[in-house]
Amino acid sequence: MRDKILHFRIWPNPPISRSVEKLLRDAFPEYALDVIDLWELIKRDKGLLIGNALAVMREYGLDILLGRLAFKAAFFRTVYLFERVRRLAERIGGGREDVVFTFQLQSIFDTHIEKLPNFVYTDHTHLANLLYSPLMKVNLYSAEWISREKTIYNNAERVFTRSSNISRSLIEQYGLAAVKVRCVYAGPNTPLEESDPGKKDYSAKHILFVGLDWERKGGPDLLEAFRVIYPKHPDARLTIVGPHFGFSLPGVTMLGKVSVEELNHLYRQATIFCMPSRSEPFGIVFVEAMTHALPVVAARIGALPDMVENGKNGCLIEPGDISGLAAALDELLADTKKRARFGKASWRLARERYNWQSVGVLMRETIEESLAGTNHASSTH
Repeated sequence: MRDKILHFRIWPNPPISRSVEKLLRDAFPEYALDVIDLWELIKRDKGLLIGNALAVMREYGLDILLGRLAFKAAFFRTVYLFERVRRLAERIGGGREDVVFTFQLQSIFDTHIEKLPNFVYTDHTHLANLLYSPLMKVNLYSAEWISREKTIYNNAERVFTRSSNISRSLIEQYGLAAVKVRCVYAGPNTPLEESDPGKKDYSAKHILFVGLDWERKGGPDLLEAFRVIYPKHPDARLTIVGPHFGFSLPGVTMLGKVSVEELNHLYRQATIFCMPSRSEPFGIVFVEAMTHALPVVAARIGALPDMVENGKNGCLIEPGDISGLAAALDELLADTKKRARFGKASWRLARERYNWQSVGVLMRETIEESLAGTNHASSTH
């Protein structure tokens, strides 16, 4: 019988869940992978659902009534559910001699099991919300839940992050030792066709926005900036994928949701990618845009400074700075050669860093080192 990795995740369907499952299978082919979908187990337990609903109202009832917090978000951040999932993980994996290590996606629950090294892969921490622009109002979860969140990182053998800002958050806001944290980045979550930057035509002035959360993703800021520059660039186009509000503006096309095939076509046709988010845990669409050799215009928040370097593969502006956003777009729209140069730099960075094979190599290297250290420590006692 093969040794196993016990992989805990909350939901099976999000694209990141499928990407990470494939990453683990590819990076550790010698192990069998047992995947535990926590929500499937939680929703089968009617007593647990009722108990947690009551816990939500105890911990967050006022916040929900005042509209500061959604019930669904609060449902997964109660101390009651945290402790129940902790015990559930122990029942599933405790005492199993075939499990070499556990691996959890995201940091909402603690699925570490006594005597087994646990590795966490997350795109965010809760306290990192405090580091965003003052434009974003932050309503934190309960202090009791945040104290539980800290135990996730303390109990982990290593914590993998998708961006350097979250690595800093773990060290500076949660007091984690730097040696326990490693930024391994992430790859695209959709089966996109990679562009050939040598064949891409950058002559069109075509800006692309891809995002569903219109306000948080900076959609209104982008529309206002486009209105500013459009008289100077009447041949420019702005295509918005995700929302569809039904109004018509010169040069602007709103498509709503599109298929993967349509999205591939839009990435190929675009010559600039712009999403000036006001908060952004990671932003996988930026990776997709870079894979398609697009220069990127984004806000200087979250993971974006890892992805975008001013004057190299795009432009970073301050969140909410519409005049700065308009100036950055104007600069790229005015210079075809700059669009091509920045786009090719984006493509190279995606090839080097933002792909799942590279992530898997870094994870395997760290996990092997940790397991060797753990085995050595055990053998000396």
